[in-house]
Amino acid sequence: MDHCLFSRRAILRAALLGAGAYLSRPVLGAAQGLEREHEPTLDLPILAEDPTAVPVVVWVDHPMGPDHFIKSIEVVLDADPVSRKGVYLFTPANGRAWVSFQMRSGVGGLGKAMAECSRHGRFVGTREVRVAADGCTSPPDKVTKDRVGNPRLRVPRSFKVGEVIEVRAKIDHPSDTGLNFRDGKFVLDRPEFFLKQMRVSFDSQLISDFRLTSAVSPNPLIRFPLKVTRAGTLQVAFANNEGQQWVTTQFIRPAG
Repeated sequence: MDHCLFSRRAILRAALLGAGAYLSRPVLGAAQGLEREHEPTLDLPILAEDPTAVPVVVWVDHPMGPDHFIKSIEVVLDADPVSRKGVYLFTPANGRAWVSFQMRSGVGGLGKAMAECSRHGRFVGTREVRVAADGCTSPPDKVTKDRVGNPRLRVPRSFKVGEVIEVRAKIDHPSDTGLNFRDGKFVLDRPEFFLKQMRVSFDSQLISDFRLTSAVSPNPLIRFPLKVTRAGTLQVAFANNEGQQWVTTQFIRPAG
């Protein structure tokens, strides 16, 4: 009788353990699927020959619905003296969470992209990059502050309602971290001078807010997505760390 009772208990316990393991598998699979859906992709060169203009492309393949979308992507290279390379905020009106720019890098290393989902929190993607020489302490040849500005936009020649297009924004502006490498360490020995923000609007609706740092390259070309819903006025406003502002606009009209 005891032997039979033990066997029944053992069978019941094994069955319960098996059921628990079975139930846990879908949860694990869902977590892995969530990670894949939200993980940002960071595209950096294996070796960047110009450390003052390292090309960066970062994105998340994720729907951009009104209540479930990628809110922001931050790019960081911890080993650099200016480690933060900008925080790029998106809205569903972008159509995609994607941005391309150029950055300064002092020593290279492991780059990180940190994406924030409106529902599921933060996710991280990484990529290694090497630089040929120091790019965070290289001052511009000459800073002529009265010649900065000249913002301009470029959009594709033809597009339709519902398409996500690539917009190119460019401005003439130096980028100076103010850093020098002296006595084995980085020191701030002159004022910083850099673009601090780029805001994108369409008919007064905020589309993107890109918060830049002195690690963004001089005279940057910044590419970003826009989902075309109608004809209207696209506006890009730049501001630097000294409070100067520049605005450029372009009327866009979809075909058909």
